[in-house]
Order: sequence, then C-alpha cells, then structure tokens
Amino acid sequence: MKLYCSKTSPYARKVRVVAHELGLTDLIDEIICDPFDPPAELIAANPLSRVPTLVTEKGESLPDSTLIIEYLQTRGRGLTALPRGSKRWSALRRAHVAEGVINACFATAIEKRRPEGIRHTPFLDRQADVIRRAIAVLDLEAAELTLEAPSVVEITTGVALGYLDLRMPYVEWRKGHEPLDRWYTAFAQRESMLATVPPPA
Repeated sequence: MKLYCSKTSPYARKVRVVAHELGLTDLIDEIICDPFDPPAELIAANPLSRVPTLVTEKGESLPDSTLIIEYLQTRGRGLTALPRGSKRWSALRRAHVAEGVINACFATAIEKRRPEGIRHTPFLDRQADVIRRAIAVLDLEAAELTLEAPSVVEITTGVALGYLDLRMPYVEWRKGHEPLDRWYTAFAQRESMLATVPPPA
C-alpha cells in the first residue's frame, strides 16, 4: 500500500497511528508530500489534492482519513471496537468532539498562512472558542478514555491534543484540565504516538 501523507497533518497522523496499532506499517510505504504543492502522483490518486490518501495493493484510492482507517481495520487487529448500545453514541460523540478540535486547529493554521493584514480575526477567535469548549467537554469525560488497546476515540483525541501543542500552544489547553492532561501525558508515550510525533512547527 502507498500512503501519501504529511508528517504535520493531524489527519495523516491519525492514519499512521492506526497503522502502528494494527501492526500494518511494514505493508505501507509512506510517501511524504505537500498537498499545497502536490506531485502528479497524488493528484492522480486524489483529485482533491489532500492528505492522507491511501492507494491499496489493488490500486484503489481512498481519499479520506476516516475511510482509510475503516479500510485498515479490515486488514489488521489491535484496536478496540466501539461499544454497542447507548455507550456507542457517547463514544462516537467524543470522537467527533475531538475531530472538531482538529478541524478548528487546522482551519486556524490555514488562515494564518494568509498575510497578517488580511487574516480574519473574528474567524480565528471563533476557532479558539470552539477548541476551548471542546477541550472542556473532553476533560469532563477523560475517565472514559482508555490507555490500553485504544479505539478510534482515543486515537483521535490524542492526535487532536498533540496537534494543539504543535500549532496552538498559546491556547494552554492543560490549564484547568488536569484529568485530560494526565490521560494525554500517558497516552502520548504509546509506541504508535512516539513513532508519529510531527516535526516542530
């Protein structure tokens, strides 16, 4: 398999962490590329010019992290399945809240690529507010996050918090959120997380 990715992309890191947890890294060639200056092979695999994009052994292109993770789970074992019944919806809600942190942080990073004079400050303020509210929710439910055999919920949460540290350290999300901080400090030591730490911004 070929995985087109960026080492700073949180979406790509989710996939890379999952691949490690599932023991699939030896089956995947990582191709590091810049989606803002895409090589022709990325465009051929994904006309949206986004990372991550996975090309399977059969040449099938999967152009989204959620889709790729779903596919990888059919190829390996190691992730905890989401619970059934009412607990399933709570777990999925946590995953989507964590994904919202990633989206807001990524949107902030993209906006800051614009020249300072034309950045939309109200937009940046809104993203920061979204992140703060989401972190408060995740902190209240930190006891539901496991450190053993993680599911996509823990992986998404861990990647989201790591991406905040990379792109928006000034948010200081740890302050007043000790339960979430304790969980992340331990989770960040997993082999899969250490192997996918992004380079400094």
